[in-house]
Amino acid sequence: MLKKDVIVKSVSGLHARPGSNLVELALTFKSDIKLIHNGNSINAKEILEVMMGNINCGDKLTVETSGEDEKVALDAICDYILKGEE
Repeated sequence: MLKKDVIVKSVSGLHARPGSNLVELALTFKSDIKLIHNGNSINAKEILEVMMGNINCGDKLTVETSGEDEKVALDAICDYILKGEE
């Protein structure tokens, strides 16, 4: 399992389009991908969990990946969150 802390850069957090795009990206990997936010574990491959996570701009997340492509998944998810795509 790999972990990395990131700060959400998207002005709209991980709601609506950025959240949906994050889930689409996460689904391209075989590894399990979790977002830890305020002590809650969110499955990054489940749109409802991501939307209900109430993740806003400036929030700190811990991204955890576990599986055969965990390093690539961690890098891609963290890059997406740090890029701040709308």
